[in-house]
Amino acid sequence: MKSPRSAANRWTVLGILSLSLLVVALDLTVLNVALPTLSTELEPSSVQLLWIVDIYSLAVAGLLISAGTLGDRLGRKRFLCLGFLIFGLGSAAAAWASGPETLIAARALLGVGAALIMPSTLSIIRNVFTDRRERTVALAVWASVSAAGAAIGPVVGGFLLEHFWWGSVFLINLPIMAIALIAGVLLVPESRHPNPPRWDAFGALLSVTGLIALVYSIQHGGSKGLDAQTIGIGALGLMLLAGLIVRLVRTPEPLFDLALFRSRAFSVGVASVVLAMFGMGGLMLLLTQHWQFIGGASPLESGLRLLPLVFATMIGAPIMSLVVPRYGTRYAMMIGMGLIGAAFFVLLNVQPDTEYWVFAIALVGIGAGSGCAMTAASDVIMSTAPADSAGAAAGIEETSYELGNGLSVAIMGSVAAALFRREMDTTVPGVDDRSMDASREGIGDAIAVSGTLPGDAGRALKRQADQSFSDAFALTSLCTGIMLVLVTVAIYLYVPRSTGRADSKPDSDSAANPEQLDLAPDDARSERS
Repeated sequence: MKSPRSAANRWTVLGILSLSLLVVALDLTVLNVALPTLSTELEPSSVQLLWIVDIYSLAVAGLLISAGTLGDRLGRKRFLCLGFLIFGLGSAAAAWASGPETLIAARALLGVGAALIMPSTLSIIRNVFTDRRERTVALAVWASVSAAGAAIGPVVGGFLLEHFWWGSVFLINLPIMAIALIAGVLLVPESRHPNPPRWDAFGALLSVTGLIALVYSIQHGGSKGLDAQTIGIGALGLMLLAGLIVRLVRTPEPLFDLALFRSRAFSVGVASVVLAMFGMGGLMLLLTQHWQFIGGASPLESGLRLLPLVFATMIGAPIMSLVVPRYGTRYAMMIGMGLIGAAFFVLLNVQPDTEYWVFAIALVGIGAGSGCAMTAASDVIMSTAPADSAGAAAGIEETSYELGNGLSVAIMGSVAAALFRREMDTTVPGVDDRSMDASREGIGDAIAVSGTLPGDAGRALKRQADQSFSDAFALTSLCTGIMLVLVTVAIYLYVPRSTGRADSKPDSDSAANPEQLDLAPDDARSERS
């Protein structure tokens, strides 16, 4: 595949890809602030409301790998533009949904479109930016936009809800997707595998069903705990994914080449994506709960308070585009994970009246660290993977994002909820046992119950709930910070110093073609050959 004729064309293509990615990432979080309005307007049941929220991420996580590998075979530009079209149709259907069932279907269609767009953006960057150093800068922009979209989702959603009806949170996607589709058709170059292997339909089925089951169990476990449904569906997902691995090993033409993971650089990159998202997702969940339930902030105010994370990510990612090619992935990952871990230690003494500047410092650390980690990880993943398999590598990376975020919300949310229940064991004077039991379900339930109690009893329950949640928040932060510090030490001990450097040699333990794993610029490879 030939690259665009000029540098200006390459960066224009990056602008188109970044614009589309911004909308896709924004839709992951924009709906959170619209849920109360949706509940009033469409009157969904509790189960339907859960599906309205979860179906988007389920569809995205389940289809990413299959969409990426199909893009390699049928054309990455074709899949990107198809994704734009489907995402636009899903947005229109969601904006004018007349009932919960229609909205669930529209959100599923949005997820399908997003699953086509996300790996296409990365794989096109891999093929358009053939110079390693330029590609690192492009991936830094990509990582910044991805993080910014998720962080500003609540801000955009809150603003639209204050001025327009709930469907506007979806309708805003239409003009952006229209512009992206036209620009994509005219400016984005097509690329595909020159001699693609036969499509493994059964392997794709195992991938889709296994990932959907696993992600659903993670999401369900985060909200409902380790009940029989969570354990059963999670076990089914792991069995299906184990079957996928067996098929990848035994099938002559597998869904994707499992040899990618024999490269230590690729495996470290995938693990780093999971860990970086683990730090970001759970913290955003706990912070918004603290601000809204304890501090009484509106959804828009909570979204605006997350902006330091966005700005820090947009600073950390470009810096790593200079560090990685020269010093390698190890130091970039250590900086990233170290900053995220340090940010959690800042929150060790969170109290109900903690001032915003403390949270802002933690957000800056999380944002800068995530920008460093995600840029380094994306760079080494996409530079290690052969250009012909860029879609498969992109699908694996994007799936790692989804799993990291899902695990973060589920694990950190569950730990915080368990600690909250423990802290709420003390009976508050004047509050009956039934009200106390209801208040132990979560900080939102406790605040709601306190509002129904008269006088001193209601105020006392509110104080107890505020303090219990703050204590749970602090202890959860301590555990997460310790884990990330240990990860930082492990990166120093086990990741080779040269991994990811522009002049690095292939991994000695990789069984893949050494030319495919060379991290030097592609143009240099052509000269050598």
